Amino acid sequence: MALVASIRQRLAEPERRRTIRMIRPGVQLKLPIILLGVSFVFALMLGFNSYAAYGKLLHGTLATAPAPFAQDIIGQTQPFLKATGALLGGYVLTVLGVTIGYLHRVVGPIVAIERHLRALQRGDYAARVTVRSTDSLYAEVADQLNELASRLETSRAR
Repeated sequence: MALVASIRQRLAEPERRRTIRMIRPGVQLKLPIILLGVSFVFALMLGFNSYAAYGKLLHGTLATAPAPFAQDIIGQTQPFLKATGALLGGYVLTVLGVTIGYLHRVVGPIVAIERHLRALQRGDYAARVTVRSTDSLYAEVADQLNELASRLETSRAR
């Protein structure tokens, strides 16, 4: 009885790992985080360069402008700062969306192939793996695995 429970637990373990991987897609978030980090470094360098050029120009203008115009100058710069923040937020969301989308296209077939291999390990030779028709990179591997499963199924039936 303990042996059966151990086997069931061992077979359920890959399902649990796959579920956790799909809930917490660390593989899919790693590349966007790296890209955002690199982008952040470049944004900091651009910000320092912009401040060096235009910040000094703004401070010089504010220092020489009459007091009533200083508030108008600051008011005119606010929409540009808000637009810059909105563009930065849009950039972050775009990088996350594009990289997660493309990584899902790469990781998705691997998960399907892994699921098929686990079914073969359990002795389910009738299982077949299917990948998207646009995943030509994995289509040959999927066909070979399906052929192997077919051969195992026919040899097992004899």
